[in-house]
Amino acid sequence: MTRRKRLTRIRELTASRAMLSAGWGILIILISVLLFSYVLTKIDVPESVVSVVTAAALCIGAYAGGFIGAKRNRRNGLLMGLVCGGLIFIVLFLFSVFFAKSTEGLSGGAKLFMVLLCGAVGGIVGVNSKSKRY
Repeated sequence: MTRRKRLTRIRELTASRAMLSAGWGILIILISVLLFSYVLTKIDVPESVVSVVTAAALCIGAYAGGFIGAKRNRRNGLLMGLVCGGLIFIVLFLFSVFFAKSTEGLSGGAKLFMVLLCGAVGGIVGVNSKSKRY
């Protein structure tokens, strides 16, 4: 088997697609947090809004990750969205434990529910959206 075929086979695996889409979701979360933080510095808002804004960024990233994964997989959108959301939650939870030494804000269960729900919705929408085929 040639190297190109092996790489294509690896890319075709659902797990690798889920990890790749989770990576895209985390990148979108980072971009969303940067944009929201810029807006929050320009506007005088109470500190309680920060938790809501970070939860919104988390949902946006989970939705986008589920959408991208399901769009590439073209089947099993709900499962792909749930797996992608779970991976995003695990990665961000580990980062918050190691770097922030705490998990403040919304509880872990609520964040897990939000990420799984938004990832699943993104996966369903991604599978059912029209794909451009050239």
